[in-house]
Amino acid sequence: MQLREKSKIAIDNSTLNRLILELSEECQNVIALTNQLQLDSLNAKQKVEILAELLAATIHLQTHCDDDLQNLISEELENTEDGE
Repeated sequence: MQLREKSKIAIDNSTLNRLILELSEECQNVIALTNQLQLDSLNAKQKVEILAELLAATIHLQTHCDDDLQNLISEELENTEDGE
């Protein structure tokens, strides 16, 4: 099942909006890779390829979820709380 791609979410900050969409995309990639690892019919070459992609995805996630993203989320929380 493929999720419908969205170009906007309920976030006012366009940078945070884009970062969250990219994070969502990478998380979906990780889920797809872990699902592939559950297949009984994998050969060694396929397993290595999937693991290599998973390694790259986890590195990307670690880099993506840095202090800048956390600060943008905190700012959005503060702005949202102010509006209520």
